[in-house]
Amino acid sequence: MSDEMQKLGYRVISGGTDNHLIVVDMTSQGVSGKEAEVAMEKVGISCSRSTIPFDPRKPMDPSGVRLGTAAITTRGFDEEDTREVARIIDRAIQAKDDEAALAKIREDIVALCKKHPLYK
Repeated sequence: MSDEMQKLGYRVISGGTDNHLIVVDMTSQGVSGKEAEVAMEKVGISCSRSTIPFDPRKPMDPSGVRLGTAAITTRGFDEEDTREVARIIDRAIQAKDDEAALAKIREDIVALCKKHPLYK
């Protein structure tokens, strides 16, 4: 996910990750972490807003978001699925003010999750 987010133009704090968590700076997309969190919530992706080093924004409306892959890997998402989640996150950020587009993106998330049900 970290590599894909960087390919999409996002700055991943620390340049990447060695574990399942990343903090992504949203300023390159012109949105705050809070706005990104709300957009992702609307499409069914859970994340949390997060400050970044030397963040010029307030802690309750910071510049970044924290993303983790534990829930999707538990479901059996593979590397390509994880890259797809990153691309869907980007689509949600770009469409943050377009409720119809966010509804369509939510359908895409639901379809992806149906490929990997919680219980088989």
